[in-house]
Amino acid sequence: MRRNFLTTCTISGTQGKKLQADIALCGRSMVEMLGVLAIIGVLSVGAISGYSKAMMKYKLNKQAEQLSWLFNIIYQYKGQFVFDKKTSMIPLFTKLNLIDQNMIRADKKETIYDSFGNAIAIANNNGPKFNEIVLNMGLPKSSSNRLAICQNVFNVAKAHSPYLLYIRTDNRESQSEPVTPSDMYYGDSLCQSRGNGVNCIRYATLENIYNVCQNCDEMPICYFSITWRI
Repeated sequence: MRRNFLTTCTISGTQGKKLQADIALCGRSMVEMLGVLAIIGVLSVGAISGYSKAMMKYKLNKQAEQLSWLFNIIYQYKGQFVFDKKTSMIPLFTKLNLIDQNMIRADKKETIYDSFGNAIAIANNNGPKFNEIVLNMGLPKSSSNRLAICQNVFNVAKAHSPYLLYIRTDNRESQSEPVTPSDMYYGDSLCQSRGNGVNCIRYATLENIYNVCQNCDEMPICYFSITWRI
C-alpha cells in the first residue's frame, strides 16, 4: 500500500529504507523551487512597477493641488499686500496659515517645496509698467520625471489662464540670451490685447506643451515663471 505524505515522512529505521522511492513526497525538487522563485520574481517586478506608477500619479495630483491652491491664494490676496521689489510673500502666507504644512521646511523661510521636492518662491516684482506677483519654480537636472512635471505645471496654469499674465520657461544657457517667443504662453488678458501671433495658454495643445517641456528637459536647470498682475 502506498503511504501518505505524513506516514512516509515520519517512518524511520528499516521500514523507512524500504520507502525511499516515496521520498519526493516529503518535499519539492530544486526545479520546482526555482519555478516558484521565478514566479515570485515576476510578480514582484509587476508589483513594484505598479506601485511606482501609482506613486507618480499621486505626486502629480498632489503637485497640481498644491499649485492650484497657491494660484488661488495669489489671486485672492494679490491686491491686498504691497511689498518692496522681489520681497518674498511666503513668510506672510505661512504666518497666515495659508500654505500647506507639507510644503514648509523649518530651515527655509522664503521657499516652499512641492510634492516632488522642487523649490517654489513667490515674490512681488515691481515692473516699470505694472506690478506683478511671480511664482518661480526650478527643475534641476537631478529631478526625475522632469518632462511629466513640466507638463503638469503647464496644465495647471492652463486651468487658471483667466487670471494669469503669462507662464514662461527659462531654459537659457546664459541670462544674457533673449527669451524666445516659443517659451512664452500668455494668459487671457494679454492674449486679447496682443492679438494674433502670440501663444495663448488657454489654446495650448498637448503637442505645444510637450514641445516646450522637451526643450526644458534637455537643459541643466529649467525655471518656470508664472505671473499675475496686481
